[in-house]
Amino acid sequence: MPPIANWRLLSDQNKENWNAGNGGDLVKHTVYLATLRFLLAREPWSQGLHLRECHAGRGIYPIAAGDARRRLLSCLYSDPSKTNEILLQRIQHDILNALGCWPETIKNPRWYAGSGLINAFTLAKSKNPAHLLELYELNPQTRRILCFTLSDLQLEEKLRWSAPAPENEEDEFDGESYIERHVGEWKKQDVVLLDPFAMWRQPADQFKRDRYGAVIQGLLGRGADAPSLILFWTWGRAFPVADGDLNGTNHPVRNGYQELRAKLHNAGFRFVRVTWRWGLQFAMWIVVAEEHLAALRDEIGMHCRLLRDHLILHGCGRDLPHPIGNVAID
Repeated sequence: MPPIANWRLLSDQNKENWNAGNGGDLVKHTVYLATLRFLLAREPWSQGLHLRECHAGRGIYPIAAGDARRRLLSCLYSDPSKTNEILLQRIQHDILNALGCWPETIKNPRWYAGSGLINAFTLAKSKNPAHLLELYELNPQTRRILCFTLSDLQLEEKLRWSAPAPENEEDEFDGESYIERHVGEWKKQDVVLLDPFAMWRQPADQFKRDRYGAVIQGLLGRGADAPSLILFWTWGRAFPVADGDLNGTNHPVRNGYQELRAKLHNAGFRFVRVTWRWGLQFAMWIVVAEEHLAALRDEIGMHCRLLRDHLILHGCGRDLPHPIGNVAID
């Protein structure tokens, strides 16, 4: 096996790196973790869960001195006695410790493990060789760092994982396009994570909206055997626009928030909806089989509240005017 490159020394020009470990990430990754753990405890996912993550990122992110995220992560990492209660703290500790970069002092956190490593580590802990993780990342530099970091964790004996790339590995890999083409072939054991970075009412984003409309249509075509889907929405600071989309008072746009919601409802699909405003406005849809919605809602709600209370307790209360808005079945 060739030596693993030192991922600490590698850099990538990816603007989304600046979002890693912010307030939106802490909630999003708590929802991912709560959902993944919930599914792994139930059939058919316990027998072999196929997780397909789009926009997987670089896996681990350096947080520079003076960055506001250090204060937030210091609150998250505080009080290790709570690690079995705060899902995100536990997984951060385990991953960063395995990579040799858990901070010597909680007041000086230098790294944050992103969703690619969080999902890989969670699946590997279940010790079921039938689980599969596919990580789709557009940027070739980012994808390369992700692979080196995952290799450093040495999960190969516990988990099948891959980060698909074009024949020329220096080219971009469009994970959204890949999902659009293949989601109609996937089954109930597949779980798809979609984390787009776009406003949702701009004319320039119509191509994106149509792509997500096609993904939803492909999922609905599977009926009772449909994959689970977690879709992440963001409106930035356009709070009146966000409120209008969320409460249905905006004029709808083709394949926008309201139309995609209606497509799911008209096909008999409901979902857990998590909304929060933490500097920016966010929402997540967690689409799973109907019989699991109520229990999953309660699980996600509990862990979001535990995260919120932990951060407030350890000094981030003034940073959290509206950290968790609502967890409900829509």
